[in-house]
Amino acid sequence: MKKLTRLTSLALALIMACSMAACSKDESGVQSKAKESSPAASAEAASAKADGKQKTIAVLLPGSTGYFVATKAGMDKAAKENNLKLEYSDAQWDATKQLSQVEDAITKGVDLIAVCAADADAIKPAIKSANNAGIPILAFTNAIGDDPTGKYEGLVSYVGQSEVTTGALCAKIAKGLLGSKGGNIVLIEGRPGTYPQRYRRKGFTDAIKDTPNMKVVYTQTSNWEKEEALKITEDLIQKGTKFDLIFAQDDNSAIGAGKALQEAGMKDKVKVIGLGGSIDGLQALKDGVIDATTFMSAEEEGKLAIETASKSLNGEKVEAVTELKQVEVNGENVGTFKGEW
Repeated sequence: MKKLTRLTSLALALIMACSMAACSKDESGVQSKAKESSPAASAEAASAKADGKQKTIAVLLPGSTGYFVATKAGMDKAAKENNLKLEYSDAQWDATKQLSQVEDAITKGVDLIAVCAADADAIKPAIKSANNAGIPILAFTNAIGDDPTGKYEGLVSYVGQSEVTTGALCAKIAKGLLGSKGGNIVLIEGRPGTYPQRYRRKGFTDAIKDTPNMKVVYTQTSNWEKEEALKITEDLIQKGTKFDLIFAQDDNSAIGAGKALQEAGMKDKVKVIGLGGSIDGLQALKDGVIDATTFMSAEEEGKLAIETASKSLNGEKVEAVTELKQVEVNGENVGTFKGEW
């Protein structure tokens, strides 16, 4: 009987020892199920998950252009590298719709808003709304307000070019093409009310003020559309307007103007400057449809916008303006550039 009791006691001891072993760590450091299910461990795991939560950025585009296809590619790349989620919206060039999209983003409680303004002035109330809601907001490509640098109070940063500097670069190119003789100039502009439309013109016209023999004789908008620019140029030709150079604020419009001149047999007499360095624009330069353009990487701009947003979300200091610059592209160096859109 005593022997049976001793055996029973030994069995119970072994069972208890096994149970304790099951509730400890193994040699690899993996914790037991008992410890994982404890309230303290659950709270610790939840806190760790919250710290690593993927943050969301609402990206608000003004409308559809080929340029933004390349911009989005750069943004998507940066988002992947920085563990960010991007939610895109397209305002279809409707400033009122874009204001609603900002309000929607605020309601959703996104972590940051990145906006390319459909209208440089109409978007201003949205900046205030985001600030009041405590949601950081950043502008890219199209600046806001009337500061030629793109700086605007209430923004985390403006990421993009100085449109005034870009316009001045195109004026420099125009001076080189026209030479000391100068000539009459036609401006074909982008979407009215956008920051690029306003300040590319300012940069260009300010830069030719010191050249009396260069004069702007006509200005019209093509809304960044090739066919509209072609029609504008055809109408000027039919009216007998005398002009020696066309400066189009984008490559699409420059190509349209160049084709109208070719069809009229006037391309050898009139120079055409584009802007942006698109795939079609660079090819048009090689083909002689236009005479010069500029280049700035749209992908790099998009990537830099999201990288700047990420830094801000992480508490790092960012500059009020993060500037990119256009460079001249002409017949001599066009082979060194590759279009993105």
